[in-house]
Amino acid sequence: MISDSEILKFTRNRRYSPMTVDQIARKLGVRNEELESFLKLVRDLELGGELVEVKGRCLADPARVDLVVGTLLCHPRGFGFLKPVRAEDGEDLYIGSENMSSALHGDLVVARVPPSARRGDTYITRRHEARRPLRRRVPAASSEVKVVSVLRRARTEIVGTLRREGGVWFVIPDDPRLYRDVLVSDGEIGGARADDKVAARIDSWPSRHINPAGAVVRVFGPRGQLEAELLSVTHEYGLRREFSPEVLQAVEALPDQVRPQDLLDRRDLTGEMCFTVDPKDARDFDDAVSLRRLPEGGWELGVHIADVAHYVAPDDVIDREARARGTSVYLPGQVIPMLPERLSNGLCSLQPGVIRLTRTVRMSFDGPGNLLRAEVFAGFIRSCRRFTYEEVQAVLDGGELEAGEEALRAKLLEMNDLAERLRARRRERGMLEMDIPEPHILTDEEGRTSGVELRRGDPSHRLIEQFMLAANEAVANHLLRRRLPYLCRAHDEPDAEALQSFRQMAHILGHSFPAPGTRQQIQRFLERLSGRPEAHLLNYLLLRSMKLAGYQAEDAPHYAIAAPHYLHFTSPIRRYPDLLAHRILQEAESGRLDSPGRRDYWREGLPAWVQRATEMERNADAAERTLTNRRLMDFVAARGVSFDALVTGVENYGLRVQLTRYMLDGVVRFSALSDSFYRVDRERGTASAPGRRQFKVGQMIHVRVLRYNEFKHQMEFEVVGKKS
Repeated sequence: MISDSEILKFTRNRRYSPMTVDQIARKLGVRNEELESFLKLVRDLELGGELVEVKGRCLADPARVDLVVGTLLCHPRGFGFLKPVRAEDGEDLYIGSENMSSALHGDLVVARVPPSARRGDTYITRRHEARRPLRRRVPAASSEVKVVSVLRRARTEIVGTLRREGGVWFVIPDDPRLYRDVLVSDGEIGGARADDKVAARIDSWPSRHINPAGAVVRVFGPRGQLEAELLSVTHEYGLRREFSPEVLQAVEALPDQVRPQDLLDRRDLTGEMCFTVDPKDARDFDDAVSLRRLPEGGWELGVHIADVAHYVAPDDVIDREARARGTSVYLPGQVIPMLPERLSNGLCSLQPGVIRLTRTVRMSFDGPGNLLRAEVFAGFIRSCRRFTYEEVQAVLDGGELEAGEEALRAKLLEMNDLAERLRARRRERGMLEMDIPEPHILTDEEGRTSGVELRRGDPSHRLIEQFMLAANEAVANHLLRRRLPYLCRAHDEPDAEALQSFRQMAHILGHSFPAPGTRQQIQRFLERLSGRPEAHLLNYLLLRSMKLAGYQAEDAPHYAIAAPHYLHFTSPIRRYPDLLAHRILQEAESGRLDSPGRRDYWREGLPAWVQRATEMERNADAAERTLTNRRLMDFVAARGVSFDALVTGVENYGLRVQLTRYMLDGVVRFSALSDSFYRVDRERGTASAPGRRQFKVGQMIHVRVLRYNEFKHQMEFEVVGKKS
């Protein structure tokens, strides 16, 4: 069979002239029975930006015809950026709205990039989906990047609100980056009413002067209704809320409880004092902990994880569904589980007082908290207590438990002692800890927003976090030492350019961020910030400078936690990579991995599985962030009061601000201020008006809602005072 390297060698020969795919196949001697695979290979090369189609449906080397393949990332104001799929094609390139052709946000496109565009020397900064600043090259005015074709559509449907004005029906997309409404004819509204949340199929694509057109294919309900908003977000992000009858039938066939035969060849750990610690609204408990003092000094820590792999067999219908979902999704007021509730909240949940199967990591530490040895094995436990983080924190703060629970209280204090020692050891290695609270939507019995709670890492969370980090790292080293199939949780170090951007922002706020910005330098910088008014903003901006973590099928370090080898093992109920790690351990223990065929199964399957898991994790995060922000906006807009806000950036159009009580971003446009003109100085992070009125990044101000676009989910504020 012909390889992709042979195709590229042929098409990149200096004597090559563009040919059709059939002509290339004949030149390379592709046999008829190989043609289908050959065509797929060529298509993959096109999607990867290695080949492009030119006039006459011929294929060419993109570099020789000034074409680049990339993803189109649009801005709500109509312009966009081309993000090349190949690293050698350089920075993201600016595309004006008039040069978008029929492409929409997220489409994979082919764009013409004149050589002069690559030499542009003007830069602008745009916030990317990864929540970090990226530098985007803007070509000189005389050279324009233009979309010439769309290789693959990111979507064929859009989710939004159906409206009618001037006798015309149209759908306003929820995603503001889809800045064009979709026109719908009278006969294509599918029974929807004005202001309903709907999904619309796109039948004809836009041009420079014409909006896309289509038909309503699903009606979720009136805009603002809780269920309608939830349904629209789950549809927009392709989340699977319901399990198929086949999956439910397979789950029903599982036993109701742990059976005697399930306990064979497992260690009996029911005599150990172990318990779970979870959020108060948690329903699935997949990790329990135990601790005992060693006679020679030090500790023996047990981390007991629900043995989901015992019940979910490779490639069965439950496993395939879990692989497709990749993760549980935690939306305000609702969880969309990776596994059916009979498993996630029942048979696999480490509920108190019942026997449950586990994969246990037992680790021995010396007095200072250095790991001496670790083992991983199958066991079974009986949890003696279900703690919430609030209960644990109360104990760590000096509180008491119920009568008869004195031993549990003492154990929690001892665990906290070990956790702080483990944390100190990890900080010596360079672990980064950023103090960034997360907003959590509180809901009433009907699912309506009743309040917002900012959650931050306190000692109770750090206790469990340190134990889970230790277990994950121990399992990673266990798999690598035994040369077993491996999937890691990787986190790359930040780009020097991103750190330089952060360095400039720190300077604006009066701080010197050290170069080159090693982990230890960053850690000491964060320590100096503690307690300072600007600490929150700098922690927030530093996080946005970091790369996103993801899963890989080969070993790579985790930058933020300073771990040379790391994977996810401790949450198999809600994360598919954790389930895979359990399955690898199970097959190694049973001897099944001794088969070369089984080794091939893992080697061939892991790359695709971890890529899918990374994609679904980021998709779930985006869905959660989207719905949380919309609920926050609705809540804030309805309050009708002023809010404390932090100026997080200055732009030509106004100020970027964040409500500190709700971690909600918005803008204050200069047009909403009484002053007639503002001069923006990005290097100093200031916006100044005649008369010496000035706003500065890091400044606290009082704002109130001026305008809330409920269709595009955008919020604008007006300034009502400065905070002294």
